[in-house]
Amino acid sequence: MQGPDGKFYYFKRSQYKEATELKPGKDYKYEFWSEIIAYELGTSLGFNMLRYDIAVDGEIMGCISESMINSENQELVEGVKYLQAFSPKYEPANKEHQNWYTFDLIERALKSANLEENLNNILEIIVFDSLIGNGDRHQENWAVITKQKLITDVIEEIEQSKEVKVGKILKWLFKIIREAVNSKRKKDSSAPLPKSYYVIDKSFAPIYDSGSSLGRELVDEKVDLILTSEELLLQYISRGTSEIHWDSKKPTHFELIRNLLKSRYGKEMIAIIERVIKSFDVARLEEIVKTIDKDVPESHKRYKIPDNRKLLIIKMINLRFEKLRELIHERV
Repeated sequence: MQGPDGKFYYFKRSQYKEATELKPGKDYKYEFWSEIIAYELGTSLGFNMLRYDIAVDGEIMGCISESMINSENQELVEGVKYLQAFSPKYEPANKEHQNWYTFDLIERALKSANLEENLNNILEIIVFDSLIGNGDRHQENWAVITKQKLITDVIEEIEQSKEVKVGKILKWLFKIIREAVNSKRKKDSSAPLPKSYYVIDKSFAPIYDSGSSLGRELVDEKVDLILTSEELLLQYISRGTSEIHWDSKKPTHFELIRNLLKSRYGKEMIAIIERVIKSFDVARLEEIVKTIDKDVPESHKRYKIPDNRKLLIIKMINLRFEKLRELIHERV
């Protein structure tokens, strides 16, 4: 939908599954809060996050986010497009192909698309997901933003950059290119310029769609039960798995991180985790969770997060943080 500021926004409500003859219904009432808490927490820890805020659509409360792209000259290319370009036989909807979705496939696909520098963004996502227990980072839940830029605009950026020295040869080349673009425009100002006059700029999208986390599937009775025992809480956390596979198997979040720490990406993983450790503040975490719903209007107070669920969220994140810290100590 388009806002009064002319920008486009997306409203997201919590998932609700109708009951069937075989399965009971499921109401993930607090799922949208997981999205908002994830944004606040991730931002405080230095992750590049898409912003989510509470919003109301009639009787329904959910969260809202601004579109990540300008549809006129940008495109959001989801990860699945790169995976299928590299491995055309890969079909995410095919259950037999689910274990194809591995870190190795992501690595090879991004390298093939000359996006190797974005592998660090994948590592960032993996670390962040381990903190919030996100088990749904599928191939459409990360993306690259492509932007079409006129070559003369790129030249202007280079000339204004303090990091690039433009010598005589480059200045001469830039002049030739500008003259060619201007000449083409003068011949037919209404006609679009050829594709060869543009370059494609690519940047990794902010972390988005993190709602399948923070115990959003737990019914109130289960929340109360887990809070009675730290052992139950640890068991719950230990069962959480990553959607990104390793050697065709679905690892837990911390098994995946342990494998990456032992891989060629160990140095990068350590840098990300050490940044998280340095930035993590228990008081800030508690403030985020305890006050996240303070602006909920009286008419929608049923959407407020119960105190016991807030307590569980804080405990879960703290324990997951401690597990991350332990992995670094193992490495040392």
